[in-house]
Amino acid sequence: MFKQVTIMGPGLLGASLVLAIKEKGLADSIVIWARSEQTAEKARKKLPGDRVETDPAKSVVGSDMVIICTPVETMSSIFSTIVDHLAKGCLVTDVGSVKGVVCKKAKILFKSPGVSFIGSHPMAGSEKAGMENARVQLFKDRPTIITPESDCEQKHLEKLKEFWQSLGMVVHQLSSEEHDQVVASLSHLPHLISSALSFTISEQAKLASELSGQGLRDTIRISGGDPSLWAGIFSENKAQVLSSLKDFEDSIQMIKNLISEDDREGLEEFLKKGTLLQKSLS
Repeated sequence: MFKQVTIMGPGLLGASLVLAIKEKGLADSIVIWARSEQTAEKARKKLPGDRVETDPAKSVVGSDMVIICTPVETMSSIFSTIVDHLAKGCLVTDVGSVKGVVCKKAKILFKSPGVSFIGSHPMAGSEKAGMENARVQLFKDRPTIITPESDCEQKHLEKLKEFWQSLGMVVHQLSSEEHDQVVASLSHLPHLISSALSFTISEQAKLASELSGQGLRDTIRISGGDPSLWAGIFSENKAQVLSSLKDFEDSIQMIKNLISEDDREGLEEFLKKGTLLQKSLS
């Protein structure tokens, strides 16, 4: 599918992409960019890349696809560093959890003829970070959201869809604004709730370890994600996250009222509505 693909950032998603692209034979050559020499050396030992670079500009030279797998807040500076070194006809995408700020910056910078940026968000993460947790099957049967601009090159759009589908993903297309609204509710809010619960009972860690059932472990599992990564996500999608939190606060106030008023019937109806979503996702 590609002569050369550059993966920028060999964390969980980036490293899993290297494994999947290699296994499926989607590129003749895979170049990995790592920010530090220590990470670069680790990638050379653990991942089947053909070359590992610590210079971002050198890593993209000659590539017809570049996938940026770094934290969202670092992407603007990476765009600025690589934009003048991209080959004509190069397709650039990312795997970030926020699209509005990323796509806005990319639209300003990526103006060279034939070079396209189209945002991607594979919904395939894990609370376990780092290349040591990479899996070749991480993307299989998972959704991915792409956020093309109205004027993007159609051939690149079709190529990007084909790429994600080749990894076994189900492709959905939204605007960057729609994406940020949706993931604030379906991804960012759940992580915040899980983290808030962990924070609330953190002083009871010993009792939790000894006495809790599987329900607590299930509920706080995703709070184990990388704090630095998630702090950046919440900051970059601030307005949408705050809006989703307001909706959650309204729900909490509702259930507080039902309990304080001994409204058994209303409480059951509230809980019943929650079970409907859970069953629909099972």
